[in-house]
Amino acid sequence: MSSRLLHNEIPLSTAGFQRMLLLLIISNAVQAFSPSSIHSFISRQSTYTPSHMLDKRPAITPSSPPPSSSTSLWASTSSTQYIFNPIFDFTDDTPLPSSVDDNDDSSSSNTSIKQKSLSSFERIDDAIMGGISLSALKDVPQQNYASWSGICRTDGGGFCGMRTRPFQSPLNATGAEGIYVDCRLASDDEPERRVWKMTVRTDTSRGEMVFQSQFDLKGAMEYKKKELGGENEEEEGQWARVLVPFDGFQLVRGPRLVVDGPKLDVTNGIFQIGMTMSKFLMAVNTTELENFRPGFFDLHIQRIGFYQERRGLESQEKTMQDQVETVRGVNVVVVPETLTKMEADKKKPLLLKILAPVAKLLFSEKANRRKSAMNLLREKRNMSRMRAILFGIQSRRKSMGLIPSIFKTVGILGVDSARSIFKEVFKVIFVYPLRFVRKIVFTIQKTLGVKGAKKPPTLKE
Repeated sequence: MSSRLLHNEIPLSTAGFQRMLLLLIISNAVQAFSPSSIHSFISRQSTYTPSHMLDKRPAITPSSPPPSSSTSLWASTSSTQYIFNPIFDFTDDTPLPSSVDDNDDSSSSNTSIKQKSLSSFERIDDAIMGGISLSALKDVPQQNYASWSGICRTDGGGFCGMRTRPFQSPLNATGAEGIYVDCRLASDDEPERRVWKMTVRTDTSRGEMVFQSQFDLKGAMEYKKKELGGENEEEEGQWARVLVPFDGFQLVRGPRLVVDGPKLDVTNGIFQIGMTMSKFLMAVNTTELENFRPGFFDLHIQRIGFYQERRGLESQEKTMQDQVETVRGVNVVVVPETLTKMEADKKKPLLLKILAPVAKLLFSEKANRRKSAMNLLREKRNMSRMRAILFGIQSRRKSMGLIPSIFKTVGILGVDSARSIFKEVFKVIFVYPLRFVRKIVFTIQKTLGVKGAKKPPTLKE
């Protein structure tokens, strides 16, 4: 369950607030009531500087566009000012030499750099918080890219994401200045109507707090078009290179910035990398992008890696070559090893192992989709609840017969009813007491005059 918290994007309010609290309890129950956590919470003061007030970084090429509101940059793929070290390469279909992928018995005959790069990532959408969005990073056979595509729905959620499984060993980011992505938006020409984010984790924790940075995909695409003079419409000429500097990352919990959070420090390496497409902007309070474009999206990706300014010193540049190995006279990308699902599950804290079945019961993706379908039938087709249930029976009847359809529908209604009852009991036992504690902390903050004290919701919210 906690492995899906890397891209928690649901706002902390009303129904979404209730879901968020349940996740907070499950993922951080031990820390929530510790003296150090309460002391830290009480002592926080609001010194956050909004992203639009941050100093804009210098241009990276002579013909670069004007500064953008995002902390990302963009570069020519042929730029000589930077060293680009790919970590994941979706352009190379050649088989991996066995010496590069010793941990995979099939690598010498089947696995390619592209396939291993693809297998390193997993889906992380808003289903964990009650949403029904769906996305995946997929191979596109005989093409030099991978497709991160899906459908983002705002009903109960509003984000799609992907992230690597935890690395077996943290990635060495010594000397790197940030992460770069070679990509293009193939589904439409409105990247500005979505919020694009890069995510990194700098420790082995499985909590919902990570470092994120928004990047300007539209700016990168426009710069690439300008660089080509608007004349080259060939496929190879459409790839934009987005640079996301490490100093633009900020600590977040969901879409909300952690006030007074520490700066990103990659000294000890990077343990996970991810990307999110969302309707939520990074801000102190939950903020949605105006005119967000839901529905289908398709982002083609060629490479994801680190970049570093070329300083002309071989010793400094060598730190960026850790992920490249020469095998049989050919330079190949050494895709980092990741934990298997079984290995990742074994490393979960005991509390999360115990509560994982509870999370699955509370946040069933199938149940979320049935709820969304029920809402559509009642709101769009003006059906009563009973009529919508009968409509479901008739729909299933075509594939399984009337009697099995009735029994299946009764079973679904029973399970959903039990889940609703369990949620209410869970709130009474855990959520309301936690809100009471938050109210006490708020009172202490207010008494001490702590800046940025935020009034918690009432028990009825």
